[in-house]
Amino acid sequence: MKKTNQDNIPNNQEKEAKAKKSRRVTWIIIAVIVLILLGSQMISKLIKPAKIEGFEAAVTTIEGIEIPTGVRIVALGEATHGNKEFQELKLEVFQQLVAKTNVRALILEGDVGGCELANRYIQGGEGTAEEVTRHLGYGIYRTNQMCALVQWMHDYNQTAADADKVRLYGMDMQYDEDTIAALNAFYAKVDENKEATYAAKFTEYLGETYKGYDSNKYDEIVALMDEIEKDIEENKAAYAQKTSAAQTQYAGHLAENLKYFISYCVKEGETKKARDTYMKKNVDWILAAEEAERNGAVMVSCHNGHMTKNQSTAYTFLGKFLYEEYGDAYFAIGTDYYNTEDNVPNASYTARITAKLCSDDPLAYQVGALPENKYFLDFSKVDENSALGKKIHSAIPTGSLSEAYSPLYKVVKSMTQLRQAPSDMFDAMILVYDATPIEIWPRQ
Repeated sequence: MKKTNQDNIPNNQEKEAKAKKSRRVTWIIIAVIVLILLGSQMISKLIKPAKIEGFEAAVTTIEGIEIPTGVRIVALGEATHGNKEFQELKLEVFQQLVAKTNVRALILEGDVGGCELANRYIQGGEGTAEEVTRHLGYGIYRTNQMCALVQWMHDYNQTAADADKVRLYGMDMQYDEDTIAALNAFYAKVDENKEATYAAKFTEYLGETYKGYDSNKYDEIVALMDEIEKDIEENKAAYAQKTSAAQTQYAGHLAENLKYFISYCVKEGETKKARDTYMKKNVDWILAAEEAERNGAVMVSCHNGHMTKNQSTAYTFLGKFLYEEYGDAYFAIGTDYYNTEDNVPNASYTARITAKLCSDDPLAYQVGALPENKYFLDFSKVDENSALGKKIHSAIPTGSLSEAYSPLYKVVKSMTQLRQAPSDMFDAMILVYDATPIEIWPRQ
């Protein structure tokens, strides 16, 4: 029989029924996934880590920190950028290192030029701690905790011998404005005519605002920095008389960092590996300068992700680079929280919020039963076969939060955790039970 047109028309009702069924299945799958994630979150809240035998005997307060002989770089990590406790540790650990070791230099994950402006105040220059703290490189550093760090370094130097004075350095080359300002301030002291010439060229090539550079003048920018470095080298004796040998040497380093900056922005595509590579170059330079001048070691302060020895994330390299070059002379102190109220930008980066999260770290959990809120744990002093040693050498959850937030953090715990053996990442840890949010100063 010949088919009619009506026979060729699809059954719309049947198709719609199938589509509804497919949608129901999809929503059921989504609901099951959400319930599983919410269930895992609830379980982690209800089921706490077990007590670890020997933990209390193994830890010490921050005042008990000891660093092995022969260490040239002590790296202090921070599990978050937005907690007071991790910012306070920068000063607390640095004070212990200054008192007990030959560390006299602190290198921040901060702006090279901005930290140099702060360092000039620390060395007795003009300004106030609050003014220079605003130049450290990031909004998250505009806090009372970072200001206290700068003020202590300044005050310490008031009575310290010249060879004992502390210095502040930055290792991040992502910004150019304060690096240009620091170079201009240097030339204003040593040669006003050259200062005027170079300042005009900075404005022409690099603009007057952040990333105001003319990418078509890349070669001219590099050539200008080469010219400045050559000028400083040829006139270093005369310039040192008008400033100091250390400031003269560092001026050349500032020019080199402007080459890093423009290469990072124009040639490197602002990749994370390029950033960490240049930060490694800066640590190398600072360490060499400190060792040559006064046989001094250095302390590096940055996010945990940057300083882990085993490259704990796919996009951070600094710690691995340093550990590969310096071996046991690189001593990595990681940090972690159990509970955090972290000051982070919201998901759309339009405001800052406080995110309450738990790391599930069984080591940090132990601190909750002790009198203090934070303790130092040196892995080398723990028997690998003990209950504590087995935890240290096993893949356990540890917290890791950066300058980002997503509502999914509440249900997908893996987004805020690393699951690696602490001993692979660090030589020691400072463990905090409750971490509280920083309060960021308003912009001026």
